Amino acid sequence: MNWKTKLFRKQFEIYRDNIITGKLRKEDWSGKIGGELNDKKIVFETKGFFVHKTQIINIEDKSEIGQVNYHKWKAKSTIKYNNKEYQVQFDNFFRSKWSVSNENGILIKYHSHGFTGTIISYTKDEILILTGFFIRNFLKQKSARVAAAS
Repeated sequence: MNWKTKLFRKQFEIYRDNIITGKLRKEDWSGKIGGELNDKKIVFETKGFFVHKTQIINIEDKSEIGQVNYHKWKAKSTIKYNNKEYQVQFDNFFRSKWSVSNENGILIKYHSHGFTGTIISYTKDEILILTGFFIRNFLKQKSARVAAAS
């Protein structure tokens, strides 16, 4: 899979064989991020000021189906979803490569090239793929806000 966005755009588009199959979109003013992949639709809602926690919400019945907990220095995160726990970590210094793994090893690899990138997944779980993609973009926005405030 590939993804792309444009400068100042609120949406990332996910492609498989040059056909759009999903997106990650910031909803205006609410702070929520909508995610969609292969007809699976979810919302990411982040709460907290110093310590952030993101709920993964099923868009159809508004139920919480998982959560993301961010570790102290934001280099790693934990996804709790489907009664399982997954680790998300950056795989290089520039934070352009990151991955989702569990006790069996790496399940999803992501790579960013500016406004485009790739997703290599060894699982078909759309929610997990979207969540790993969301985490990096959330942390990148937080870093940009801190840098702008300095």
